Amino acid sequence: MDARRVLRTTCWFVGALAGLLAIGYLTLLGINRNDEAPSAAAVRLEAMSARRPALADSRNAYVSVAALASGHAARRAARSAAVTAVVEACREPAACEEALRAHPGALHTWRAAETSLLEHYAGMLAAEGFQAPAPSGPDAPFVDYSAALDAQLLHLLGVRRDAIAGDPGAVREALERDLAFWRRVLASSDLLLTRMVAVAAVERHFQLGQLALRDLQAPLALEAVPMSWRQPLTDAERGLMRPLAGEWRMVRGALMASLAPGGGGADAVGTSRLMRPLLQPQATLNRMAENLVGLDTLSLQPYPELAGAVRALREREEPASPGFAIRNPIGRVLASSHASSMPAYATYIARCADLEGLRRATLLAATLRGQGVPSGAMPDALGRARLRNPYDDAAFAWDAIDGAVVFEGLAGDPRARHAVAY
Repeated sequence: MDARRVLRTTCWFVGALAGLLAIGYLTLLGINRNDEAPSAAAVRLEAMSARRPALADSRNAYVSVAALASGHAARRAARSAAVTAVVEACREPAACEEALRAHPGALHTWRAAETSLLEHYAGMLAAEGFQAPAPSGPDAPFVDYSAALDAQLLHLLGVRRDAIAGDPGAVREALERDLAFWRRVLASSDLLLTRMVAVAAVERHFQLGQLALRDLQAPLALEAVPMSWRQPLTDAERGLMRPLAGEWRMVRGALMASLAPGGGGADAVGTSRLMRPLLQPQATLNRMAENLVGLDTLSLQPYPELAGAVRALREREEPASPGFAIRNPIGRVLASSHASSMPAYATYIARCADLEGLRRATLLAATLRGQGVPSGAMPDALGRARLRNPYDDAAFAWDAIDGAVVFEGLAGDPRARHAVAY
C-alpha cells in the first residue's frame, strides 16, 4: 500500500469521524433546544425569595449590624488583655464565670471603653424588623456579625449586674428584648449564614441568661423569667424554607451568570462555548429546587421523628454519577453535585431544632431554682417535670458534678450537649 493510499484512507476516516461527531452534536443541540417549565418547587422558592416586604432603614436592625461591623476591628484591637480574655472565655458559661472572677474589673473597663457598642445594640433590639440585603450570587459581600455578637455579650453580662442588684424586673425586661430580637432574626433570615448567627446568639442567650438568674434570690428568679422563654419555637424559626430560598437565589444567580456572554463562572461549571447549549438552566434549577424543598420538609417534621430523619440525612450515600444523558447532560452533572451536598444540611437542621430542647431545659432550671429545689433533689424533680426532651420525651439529665441540667441534642459533637447551669 503506497503512501498516497494510506493518506487518502486516513483522511476519509478522520472526515467520517468528524462528520459523525458533528451529526451527534447537532442531534444533541436539537434535543436540548427546549428547556423545562419551572417546577412547583422552583416556583415556591422563587416566590419566597421575591416575597420580601420593603423595610425602611429606620426600622431595620441590619443597619445597626452593618454600622457596628464597620469599626469593629479597631475596637477589638484596642481591648486590654483582660477584656479579650473575658470575651473569648464567654463562649462557654462556666469558663465565662471563671474569667469574670479572674478579671474582676474587665467588665467595667469594657463597658466604659465601648459605650457605642451598647448604644448600637440598643438600637438593634428596638428595631421593628431585620432584613439583610438579598445577595444575587455567591460572590456578594457579607457583613461581619462578630460585632453584633460581642455587643450581645456585653448586654447579657450587664444583665447580671441587675440580678446582683436584686432587680428582677430589669433582668426580665433586658432578657426579653434580647431573645425577642434574635428570635425575629431566626424567623426572618434569608440566608443560612444569618440563620446560624441567630442560632448561636439564642444559644448564648439561654446560657448566660440562666447565669444571671442564678444571682437572684430564689423567689425573685421566677419573676425574672421573660415571656419569650415560655414560648415554643415556631415553624418559621426552625423551618428552612426562607433561608433556603436565599440559597436558591444565589445558586440561580451563579448559574445564570455563567451562561451570560463572558460569564466568569463558565469554566467553573463546565459550560464552555460548545457545552453551554447542552445545559438546560431551568431543568437544572428544577432538580436543585427539589433538593432544597425536601430539606425544608424534613426540618419541620415533628420532634419525635426528626432524630431519625436527621440521622438518615447525615448517612445518605453520595448519589451515583449520572453518567452521560442525552437530555441536559451538563445540568445533570451540576444537579448531582448539588445533591451530594445535602448531608451537610443536617447540621443546620439539628442546631435549629435543638434550640427547643435548650429552651425547655433553661426554663425548667430557672423554674426549679425559683421554687427553691435543692441540688440533691434535682434528679427526682427533673423526672417529674412536664418539660422534657422534645425528641424522645425523656426527662432531662442532672450533672451533679457541674450542677447543671443537661440536654442532649441532635447536633454533632461538640454542640450536642447543652449543660444549663443550676
